Amino acid sequence: MIPIHATATADPQQLRWLIAADRLPPPGTVRRAPGRLGALLDGGTIDEIVIRTGEMLIALNAGNSWREFGDDVWEALTDALLDPAGWQVDASDNGDRLAVIAAELLAGPIGALAQSHGGSIELVSVVGHTVTVRTSGACHGCPAASSTLHEGLQRQLRRRVGQQVTVCTENDLATPSLGKKLLSLFVR
Repeated sequence: MIPIHATATADPQQLRWLIAADRLPPPGTVRRAPGRLGALLDGGTIDEIVIRTGEMLIALNAGNSWREFGDDVWEALTDALLDPAGWQVDASDNGDRLAVIAAELLAGPIGALAQSHGGSIELVSVVGHTVTVRTSGACHGCPAASSTLHEGLQRQLRRRVGQQVTVCTENDLATPSLGKKLLSLFVR
């Protein structure tokens, strides 16, 4: 038997299933799953299955509850993981999904944090698992910007998309002067 563990997410219809990475199919959105798990997906009980590094997100369709279907999904998932050839995963949408989530975070809580300090963070590109952003205003050259990007944006992206995501800034090469660093500390 393959050890798996379910944890809650912010979405009550979705559970995060922690599974050893060597037992998972490749990352992406599951189009076809083997056995009963596939039947639950095809039959509409399960809305979506997304595989990320070390975990699988399974969302039930509205009107279905984990209390009602949790044991069935667990048993079906355990059986399906024993059939690695029976999975059909669409990995092509991971870059688009990463870009959408990065844009949401920058328009939401991460961007709001930057704006509250007189700066901004703009999405430049998403290539593979690398998200490139541009900082401006008070964020450009601010010593705390690195913390915001790596402890805030990168951590949230890794939680939602996978551990392989890296965030870098377009203006990493332009090191700010000591005077600008000190000024940014006093401006707050």
